Amino acid sequence: MMRIFVAFWLGLLLFSDQTFAQDPKAGLVLGKKILNLINQNKAAELAKFVNYPLQRPNPIPNIKNAKEFVAYYPNLFDAKFKKLVPKFNQKEVFVKNGLYGMVGDVFHGEIWYDESGIVSINYFSEKEMSLEKSLTKMIQSVIHPSVNQWESNVFVGKSKNLMVRVDRLQNGDLRYASWSKGKPISQKPDLVILKGEEVHEGTMGSTFWTFTNNNWKYTILNQEACENCDQDSFELVLEENGVEKSRVVLTLTK
Repeated sequence: MMRIFVAFWLGLLLFSDQTFAQDPKAGLVLGKKILNLINQNKAAELAKFVNYPLQRPNPIPNIKNAKEFVAYYPNLFDAKFKKLVPKFNQKEVFVKNGLYGMVGDVFHGEIWYDESGIVSINYFSEKEMSLEKSLTKMIQSVIHPSVNQWESNVFVGKSKNLMVRVDRLQNGDLRYASWSKGKPISQKPDLVILKGEEVHEGTMGSTFWTFTNNNWKYTILNQEACENCDQDSFELVLEENGVEKSRVVLTLTK
């Protein structure tokens, strides 16, 4: 999930307002301010510097507003992360083009931001990972036994007639599963395709997943590769023998 977060948000940053590029020190000042607020546990103040919704790994709900951010804050940053704060090396971060995020030296893209504030938090505390595992087990207890095992969830999306899940299995393979309208996930999926491919393209952070089923190809495009999508939707493209048959916009869900 972190790879998807980084690719997507870095793509947006490359095409955002170039104020930081014109004045790199402004980016470093904001980065340092963010770290100081985290170190001081000033969640309410930090919440003012967040772009909402703030994505969290599936199946944890995304954070929709400042009130939810403050309530969820204890799950975001722990003592382990705060130990990194004093090690912030402005020169090293700048060398690594860190004016848009926490990269360089001890940082590896844990937080990304632009002129308007934080756009992505890719640090996952033990508390948050525990919550993720707990919610995952709840879903695995109700979803059909034929698809109730995975290493991590990559994507869940719905249209008015379809629900689609993409999961990464323990062996690294990607699995596609879909249910038609009105069919609960406790029932066997209408379609399951194994051995999907994840592709990252271009500087805009375009990510998509492809699955092949006989003569049919199923491709799920992320926001950067989809012309008809907003930040809460992806697009499913169906092709038969290389000929496009349909496109379906899938709204992200958890």
